[in-house]
Amino acid sequence: MPSGDVLATQSLADSLALERRFLAEILAVPRDPLSAESKLTYDIFRRQREQDIEAFTYPAELLPINPFEGPPLDLARSAADMAEFPLKTAQDYAHWLQRIEYSERWMRQAIANMRDGMRRGYTSPRVLMERALPLLQVLSTDTASNVFYVPLRSMPDAIKDPERARLSAALDSAVRGQLLPGIRELHDFIQRDYLPRTRQSVALSALPLGTSWYASLVRRATDTALTPSEIHSIGSAEVERIRSRLQSLSPPLPGAGSADLLTAYRDLKSQTLTALPALFSVLPQADFEIRPAVTPADTGRSLTYRPAAADGATPVILYVYTAASAHASTVDIAQFLQEALPGRYFQSALQQENAQLPQFRRMGAAPAFVQGWALYAASLGEELGLYRDDEARHGAALAQLKCAAALVVDTGLHAKGWTRAQAVEYLRTQLALDDAGANLMTDHFIAQPAEALACKMGELKFQALRGRAQQMLGAKFDYGAYHSEVLKEGAMPLDILEAKLQVWMESQR
Repeated sequence: MPSGDVLATQSLADSLALERRFLAEILAVPRDPLSAESKLTYDIFRRQREQDIEAFTYPAELLPINPFEGPPLDLARSAADMAEFPLKTAQDYAHWLQRIEYSERWMRQAIANMRDGMRRGYTSPRVLMERALPLLQVLSTDTASNVFYVPLRSMPDAIKDPERARLSAALDSAVRGQLLPGIRELHDFIQRDYLPRTRQSVALSALPLGTSWYASLVRRATDTALTPSEIHSIGSAEVERIRSRLQSLSPPLPGAGSADLLTAYRDLKSQTLTALPALFSVLPQADFEIRPAVTPADTGRSLTYRPAAADGATPVILYVYTAASAHASTVDIAQFLQEALPGRYFQSALQQENAQLPQFRRMGAAPAFVQGWALYAASLGEELGLYRDDEARHGAALAQLKCAAALVVDTGLHAKGWTRAQAVEYLRTQLALDDAGANLMTDHFIAQPAEALACKMGELKFQALRGRAQQMLGAKFDYGAYHSEVLKEGAMPLDILEAKLQVWMESQR
């Protein structure tokens, strides 16, 4: 469990010193005598250390709160999951109590950092704090329905008194006496002291060092040396290309849905598993469950993939949102391919099952690889025989369009002077979103600069690499062998993958 002082100056300095030590140690190892596999591990480890060291240049710790991620929200999501996946043992509850203590200390340090940020000219956009305040208000209210009491209500019968009584008292005390007051203090600080000092600007580039900070995040998200302006142009061209593709397809018919989405998605899973050997020579051994979601979906999403817990307490799950929405009655084949097979689940399962990889690589997640592979996987529906009509192809094109629009809007907001209203209008026009959906998507881009670039830029690289392999190998090109070579050693920076595949292609030719 990390220290609650993880945001503190001394903790950050210690972490930077550790990263520098690791980098020095890896650089002291001669690379040339290593095996090809060891060279790959060397290159990935070195890249991670270099990127992490560069990240310390920029004071992200002064902007610790946003409405989409962070310890308080992560803790709330974990607590909500315990309604379906309760803690099992007294040791599980002891670890949960440690997480509460960590979160409470983290919030106190976050307040101190935000005060420091106000003094140094680093404050969050006002729109993000206005979105975060209602969430913090709900999470800090001491009512029976508060999500943080779910672990108390779901304690299994296997835990008996007096242990049960002791844990119940400790948990109630931690929630009532530490966690809720900590969230309330954070809420009140933001509302009273911080909100009046927030900025109307939304661009990361509006902050000191902001332009170079955003460029650094872009490099990390995309594994390229392209500038934000170059990525903006790529996104604009992709949007036009995909919109032309959409115009060539018959629009989906309204009301053509499924009465039982869970059954429909389980049938789609079976069909996909039957089709996969045509393109993949190796399949994951692990399975995943398809379950109904108990919480509302983000706008436009009908599926969410959730990895298994590191301790194995919860399985891999594909959640299906069955609540009333524009997508509620329709099976989204493209999104299934993206989230499950052969997308996120498929890629991560193969990576984690490869016992030959060092632990840091088995659990690693290079953004452009992971997200780019998922979008690339959705493009395989035609070859898998799953896109049998224009409605399915329309869904695949929309997934492409969303990621392409992200290139335009993210770079527009953070590097080209776009206003929030300009971004919202662009998304409304290009993606046909309503006001709520366009506003939410825009605020994600504001809160998480450059993260949305990984999807499309990664997918474009996967498409380019496959095209090169097909051209180079000609009749010798084999989908199964190629995809196995791409996936077998896990996620990695795409330029490192490109070099690895070049060697493989030469050997195949």
